[in-house]
Amino acid sequence: MVSLPIHDPVLIFAIVMSSVLVAPLFAQKLKLPGIVGLIAAGLIVGPHTFGILENDRTIDLLGTIGLLYIMFEAGLEINLGEVKKNKHHSILFGLLTFSVPLVMGILSGVYILKMNLMASVLMASLFSSHTLISFPIVSKLGLSKKSSVSTTIGATIITDTLAFLVMIVVIASNQGNLGVYFWIKLFSLSTLYVALTGLYLPRLTRWFFRNYSSESGVEEYVFVIAVLFILAHLSHMIGLEPVIGAFLAGLVLNTLIPEKSTLMNRVQFIGSSMFIPFFLISVGMIIDVSHFFTGTGALKISLTMITVAILSKYLAAVGFGNKVKLKKSETNLMFAMSVNQAAATLAVVMIGYRVGIFNEDILTGSIMMIVSTCFLGTIFTEKYAKEVMLDEQTNYKVSSDVKTDRILIPVSEANNLKDLIEFAFLIKKKGSHEPLYPLTVAIDGQDVERQILEGERFLAKVVTHANSLQKSVIPLNRIDINVSNAITKVIKEYRISKVIINWNNIKKSHNRVFSKVIDQSVKKSNVSIYITRIIHPVGITENMFLIVPPLINRQIGFVDEFYSIIKMALSINSKLVIISDEPTKGELQKIILKNTSNLNYEFKTLNSWKVIEENLSGIIKDSDMIIQIMAKQGQLAWRLTFDRLPNKLVEKFVNNNLIAVYPSTNCNGEEECSYENTKGDISIIRRLSKNNFLFDFSENNPEKLLKIITDKFSDERESREVYEDLKDVLKKYPVELTHETLLIHTYMESIDDYQVYIATNKNKFSVENVKSNPKVIIVLLSPKSDPMNRHLKVLSEIAKIVTDKKMLSDILGSCSYSEFLERINQR
Repeated sequence: MVSLPIHDPVLIFAIVMSSVLVAPLFAQKLKLPGIVGLIAAGLIVGPHTFGILENDRTIDLLGTIGLLYIMFEAGLEINLGEVKKNKHHSILFGLLTFSVPLVMGILSGVYILKMNLMASVLMASLFSSHTLISFPIVSKLGLSKKSSVSTTIGATIITDTLAFLVMIVVIASNQGNLGVYFWIKLFSLSTLYVALTGLYLPRLTRWFFRNYSSESGVEEYVFVIAVLFILAHLSHMIGLEPVIGAFLAGLVLNTLIPEKSTLMNRVQFIGSSMFIPFFLISVGMIIDVSHFFTGTGALKISLTMITVAILSKYLAAVGFGNKVKLKKSETNLMFAMSVNQAAATLAVVMIGYRVGIFNEDILTGSIMMIVSTCFLGTIFTEKYAKEVMLDEQTNYKVSSDVKTDRILIPVSEANNLKDLIEFAFLIKKKGSHEPLYPLTVAIDGQDVERQILEGERFLAKVVTHANSLQKSVIPLNRIDINVSNAITKVIKEYRISKVIINWNNIKKSHNRVFSKVIDQSVKKSNVSIYITRIIHPVGITENMFLIVPPLINRQIGFVDEFYSIIKMALSINSKLVIISDEPTKGELQKIILKNTSNLNYEFKTLNSWKVIEENLSGIIKDSDMIIQIMAKQGQLAWRLTFDRLPNKLVEKFVNNNLIAVYPSTNCNGEEECSYENTKGDISIIRRLSKNNFLFDFSENNPEKLLKIITDKFSDERESREVYEDLKDVLKKYPVELTHETLLIHTYMESIDDYQVYIATNKNKFSVENVKSNPKVIIVLLSPKSDPMNRHLKVLSEIAKIVTDKKMLSDILGSCSYSEFLERINQR
């Protein structure tokens, strides 16, 4: 026979976990939030109803852990970009939702309940604070980063801090300890605590994640939980409540734990399945409804406290909503989230009861206020959160975010599968529910069976890891003659939009950009390709350095990948540092301002791209990431210099994550396709006269070539100016189109059409600061008044010509203009 209350720890845990399972399901049947079911379960099994469990130290411990966990999750999930953007909103709402209940509470205490001023002020502080008890509801619905939600969460730390400060001051005054030393100690320790945490905890976390992260992720989770409770205890030591330390821990670690990461998934899963339900059940166990039947005092106090708490929080939310012109649904959601009284209220009332300021009637009234506000708050939160979602769907506009977003990940090594998968979810488009497609390839041959089995082992690890993130995958195993062929076929078969390929930095030939497999895959496919070299977890990235070469922003697919990179920067709360030239900067800034207001970014403009790795060496830290947008050979923005850059960056920044991105080249009828689809176009060659060619130029000094070209102009002054311009370009900004071809380009006022000059030297030209000595130099003179599209088309035609091996062979093989015409007329 089991005696009540139960003291067997195994049975206690079994009862609580059974309640965690059954109560939310039962609540859903009654169309109530699961949180209400858990509080009701605590009431039923608690000591004041059936007495199954005693509200002992075990329940108190688990409940406290759950409370700290709620505050920690709120700090982790808060959108810091929104908070910074709306920091004035958080401060305003925090002060409103603190001061309105405080004033109403003091007045009701003095004039309705006939309490003394000190007790009225302390009671009023109960109304002023609020607990984010309904935060799991908005988090589950995906609204945790909504500006109204971020404002409410930001206001929480203000209200709770001020409420605890009121409590500390009232108690110190009641005990006669309210002196100068009290204030100095309180503010000095608080300031020191926050400053040291904000300064050193991110450094410690990055160091730990960089050196001790593993595929399992156990070490990271244990580290984060240890930090949570250490900071909570330190907060208590300096005179603040532990919930403030827990919230601070979440805020500081916010930027280091990406939303779509294994670590965040574990934090949320363990909190939602165990710790937070324990807290909600412990709240229910405090409730003692019998006090309502022992006299009218408790009933009067309860009704007064409930009325003041709900009315004052509603007035504060409405006042704020009217001030900042919020939608009604968002105003109501802020009220629903801020009306919940639990943790801070319970802490203050218990302390007030212990020191003799409050009596049992106030204690009972506070408990009933907690029950009522939690019940109404959770119901209203779910109701108004759905209204906010409905408003968003009504205003939803179709954009690139709703296009098919299927990501292929060829895998062959198990050492960084976790990083590749988490990176894939970071660049996934918002709202996309497409699975990942991990791929292993077995090369057809004698040991194909062994390769298939090894591939299945890799895929099993990928599936396991994706399942831990609660994400779906479709594993693929292919047999083919080579890896790039398999990748190309899978892209077509499954309509893949992005490919993520791991780069092991093994480069066996100077003709390759990355490796044979990667280069062939890039050449054969027209989807977005991300070449990744991930050294440490992406989530600890402080700054993302994005290299945007000239004209790359004019290519098909660039804008989509730019959005993906912005989304990743926002997801990991990283600063985006964009490296570009001045014209590109202006266009990118327009894109950013048009599509996001939360991005933390800056531009660094360059005049020369020759030694970009040297320019970056003084500003990039080990925790930073480098991303380079690439162009395929023959495209408008392709330059040999930029093909060489990834290997230079790897050699220079061995401890940094490096991502190279080839935007999609799929053309869907956009305007920019007009200057991309010029493959094989030789119309510009046919427009050139004999005077535009200098075949087998006898001098290897290109300055003499430039002199001959500019001497053709009748205006002596302009001829001299153009010559000096071309010489300057030759020294500072020559464009290596291929190993054999160099482009020199400037603008002229007096010309109405483009002038192109082509010179060849079979013994090669000698050009300073250019690695390969070119055999062909192309000089392009552009009219300043021409529109950008025409200018881009001419550049695109030139790029197509020099990457056409047959055309280049015709140019180099000709000794005269007539011989060259004969060659191209045979095409």
